[in-house]
Amino acid sequence: MRIVCPHCGPREIAEFQFRSIVPEPGTEALASIYQRVNRSDSSVEYWQHLHGCRAWLIVQRNPSSAQIKQVRALAALS
Repeated sequence: MRIVCPHCGPREIAEFQFRSIVPEPGTEALASIYQRVNRSDSSVEYWQHLHGCRAWLIVQRNPSSAQIKQVRALAALS
């Protein structure tokens, strides 16, 4: 599997590390941790490009097929 980093281009999955699933909008903090529902068709996740630019990414993918639908950089807080 390859992830297209917005800064570095296409890279092998081994360069990245999965961090967590992005909670659904409107989900309370307690529910996002303990009552999370894993969807098999679509997942939005935080990943980090550890062996590259070290950027944090938001990856939208299908967990069943491992098909990546979209990758974007996590916006920096200013």
